[in-house]
Amino acid sequence: MNAPAGRDMLLFLFFVLVSCCLWLMLTLNRDYETDIKFNLSVKEVPEDVSFSPQDEELIVHISDRGTTLMNYKLEAFLPISVNYSELVNRKGRLILPASVLQKRIKKQLRSSTTILSIQPDTLLYYTKESAVKYPVAFNGKLLPARQYALGDIRVVPDSVWVFAPSQVADTLKSIPTEYFVKEELRDTLNITLPLAVASNINCNPAEVNVIIPVYPYTQKSFDLPVHGIDFPDTYRLRTFPSRVQVKLDVKSDDYNLVSADDFEVGISYLDIYGSDSNRAELKLLRSPLWVKEVKIVPSAVEYIIEQQ
Repeated sequence: MNAPAGRDMLLFLFFVLVSCCLWLMLTLNRDYETDIKFNLSVKEVPEDVSFSPQDEELIVHISDRGTTLMNYKLEAFLPISVNYSELVNRKGRLILPASVLQKRIKKQLRSSTTILSIQPDTLLYYTKESAVKYPVAFNGKLLPARQYALGDIRVVPDSVWVFAPSQVADTLKSIPTEYFVKEELRDTLNITLPLAVASNINCNPAEVNVIIPVYPYTQKSFDLPVHGIDFPDTYRLRTFPSRVQVKLDVKSDDYNLVSADDFEVGISYLDIYGSDSNRAELKLLRSPLWVKEVKIVPSAVEYIIEQQ
């Protein structure tokens, strides 16, 4: 009984498969509409012309039988090349003639395919006479690894030509790079970043090199006396200990540029006046601005005030 039942099931599945194939063939034999994409390349562009936005893709809306449209989805189309001289200038807009585009697109399509529309048909452009130069600003988050520090970030070039409508250009102060994040930096980076601008803004160049120096830190220390600051002439400060250590992290290249004379540690009379404690926190009274992570050891000392 199992064998006939199995044959019946196989026969049923065979007819289902045949029905699906017939349905698919009938369905794909009908006409449908879809979009296909072509890369656009404008050749022989004069040096004093820049496009904004830089349209690099044409959306072509077509109609044909389903089988043909399915084949298009699997094909890779060649870029459509247009010479600048073929574009029509109409009051600051470059028009892509439909006849030119259709003729070149048709070469890559079946004869049965109908082109319904092509977008875009217009390229905005600005000439160098209306361009304005703006500085480039690095935009990102950089975190050096422990015992490393960042140097001054350099952008090359540090400014770019901006092509945009005057009402847009007048609102700009600088041009940011695309947001860039990097952590645990131990080596100098030299990266290329595109500029982050709106679609109605074009920059020349469109990307910049960003150089991010990274330096290792080394530790240095000095033995310094504790000074009394703003004490009356009749009083003298004595601390225990009378000298403390100042420890700091400094870039290895700057190790010999810093000395004990660059620092001063002390206690202000105003901070301890009227205090009942004989212990005070030490203050770093002088230090180079470019020196990082300065520590005083110990951070507090015992003291007495002697009358002279």
